[in-house]
Amino acid sequence: MAQYLNLLVAEVRKLRRSAAFRLLWVFPVLFLLADFLLSGLPLLLTRNLTAEAHQGLSALPIKSLADTWSGYFHPLLLALLPPLLFRSEHRFSLWKHLHVQPVSRRAVFAAKALILALSFGLVLSTILVLLWAESRLIGYLNPLVRSAFPWLALIRVLAWSYLGSLPLLALYLWLSDRINNAAVPIMFAMVGLLLTISLGGKELTPMWRRDFIPWVLPYTCAQQAIDIPGARQEMHAAQKPFYNEQKLDVPKVTIVGKYRIEIQDPDEMLGTPPPTSKWALTAFSLGCALALLALGLVEAGRDRA
Repeated sequence: MAQYLNLLVAEVRKLRRSAAFRLLWVFPVLFLLADFLLSGLPLLLTRNLTAEAHQGLSALPIKSLADTWSGYFHPLLLALLPPLLFRSEHRFSLWKHLHVQPVSRRAVFAAKALILALSFGLVLSTILVLLWAESRLIGYLNPLVRSAFPWLALIRVLAWSYLGSLPLLALYLWLSDRINNAAVPIMFAMVGLLLTISLGGKELTPMWRRDFIPWVLPYTCAQQAIDIPGARQEMHAAQKPFYNEQKLDVPKVTIVGKYRIEIQDPDEMLGTPPPTSKWALTAFSLGCALALLALGLVEAGRDRA
């Protein structure tokens, strides 16, 4: 146990001097700037606000978190953070040095896995604090848009987003350990971002066929955690429908010659498939993450050239 604690201390020291540490504050700051431009600045310029619109102000941070963060910044951070944790070992070829140390390679991998999990949780906590600070500042500059900050709802979204990220964190950690090239996880991140955009609003029957894709899972979990009406996204912000889904003013019954034709509403015929249950998302996330982490631990013990 003391040896593992020493490994954790060593990883923290390396993290403080690495590019991974800069990601821990760069991504939250970039997200805050994007959120301010998309929603904060229009609120500052608001001069008239209806009672109905004022009631929906508390949902704005939740929509921003579940849409902008989970849809864009979150997948990129997932892919960038693990390879940067292994950058010092790959860059300076420290594997032979580690093999002669009185510690196992699996212990080193386990220490990096714990540091990765804690670092990612720290990023999400920083985002929560920054959103609160932005909300207080906007409310101070423009008292018309001042509203209660939805702490519990945001914590729920962040917690579910973190849970849905565990399989990808374990996968990227394993890839970063075995492959001396940060471009591989980044390539997977680009593919995952495209999958999230293309499948973010697509309805499949059953829905687990979409939700159980590891790259779509964090976005799905974030959306499933939203209980406020109107705050949940129907589709990814970058996704656009192929046509305008406007209901045609067509009578239910029409007469063509001597035939009586009944026209049914397509929405009534097809319906909306039920969402994947939260317990299924939880079981899949934890099971997949543990399986990939076990695979990474087994692979970590192999000798390197």
